[in-house]
Amino acid sequence: MTDKEKNGHESEEQLQDEETENNVITIEMDDGSKKDFIVLDMLKHEGKQYIALAEVDSMEYDIMSWELDGENVELSVIEDDAEYEAVGTKFQELFDSYDEESED
Repeated sequence: MTDKEKNGHESEEQLQDEETENNVITIEMDDGSKKDFIVLDMLKHEGKQYIALAEVDSMEYDIMSWELDGENVELSVIEDDAEYEAVGTKFQELFDSYDEESED
């Protein structure tokens, strides 16, 4: 994703419901356009929530932090390289475990 910050305009419940239903959420971009993303997974690391998203029809994914702000879920780019690397490693381990499960 190229925009510095994405702001979701859905409640946490809507985000979880959509993830459960079809793993696709729509995010309003900074320029007002909307894009669909596949929610690959979510995890918690050092007290913060993170989400791995891939644009529909893309093989690449991005990791963002998220928090509930009133009724809205706020997504933010992870600015700290060490934080991004640590969370990225956790997501990769999680994805690798899925691959191992599917091989059994």
